[in-house]
Amino acid sequence: MSVRFTWAICLLLILGPVTAFAKEPDTDAIAKVVSDSVAAYQKAFASNDAKAIGALFTPEAEYVDEDGVVFHGREAIEAEFAAQMAGRPKGETSIEITSIRPIAATAIIEEGVSTFTPENDGAISHSRYVATHLRQPDGAWLIASIRELDAPPPVPHERLKALAWLLGRWRQESGGSLVDTEWKWTDNGNYLISEFSVKEADGESMNGTHRIGWDAERGQFRSWIFGADGGSADGWWTPTDDSWSVQLNGVDTTGGRMSAVVRYERDGNDALVISQEQRTAGGAPLPSFSNRVVRQPPSPATRITTR
Repeated sequence: MSVRFTWAICLLLILGPVTAFAKEPDTDAIAKVVSDSVAAYQKAFASNDAKAIGALFTPEAEYVDEDGVVFHGREAIEAEFAAQMAGRPKGETSIEITSIRPIAATAIIEEGVSTFTPENDGAISHSRYVATHLRQPDGAWLIASIRELDAPPPVPHERLKALAWLLGRWRQESGGSLVDTEWKWTDNGNYLISEFSVKEADGESMNGTHRIGWDAERGQFRSWIFGADGGSADGWWTPTDDSWSVQLNGVDTTGGRMSAVVRYERDGNDALVISQEQRTAGGAPLPSFSNRVVRQPPSPATRITTR
């Protein structure tokens, strides 16, 4: 027996198999580290407590936002979150953890998606991120770095939630005329669509459809309106502080051009004030007007879904 082989046998007898010393990571404990950190972040964010968010980071931590701007150190990170909180609308933040990977006994990589849902019908935003957690000498776990990644662009349905307050049945009564409108999601959720009917005081009537979608090229909502008599119009939506307006241009059944700016202003949850301004027909100006439109109970065969 060679001396080299003898030494190998002795080492195995003394040390045992090397793998005997390797311990499987405690996945439950690791998951709890990350989930506790996420819960603390969400609580602090909901309370607009930037200082509590800063306390989740190491003193020399790094935060890189989705534009690549680097905030180094706990104080800088706290100041940035305070600025974000001051400028954001009211809403709710939720976090979905998609991956947890221990890369050392004292380091964990977390990946996830943060979703912000505004309180007042604004567009929902998503942000992917990667975070590194490090165990401190006292046994506590703190965040050493967070990097936000480019989020995929919102699908049309998510964008259209900004106009979801249109959903339902509405009625306008003025000067003896009656206008009924019902807004729904299309089956795939990528459009809002309505059917409307108009009954004038003199007995004349008309009906048609109105479809709203997302124009990705222009980055705006777009309307397409089709009257049953063959007239049509289309236009793009623009938000203001307290209303939405759509600049419509179209053609009537005789081929004459027509245009208007239609403004939708919410009056509580169950009423709208709809104004038509800058109206023209065949190049001639027409007077402006506005009407209050009231939400109606759902029809028995219809169930409104907000998806």
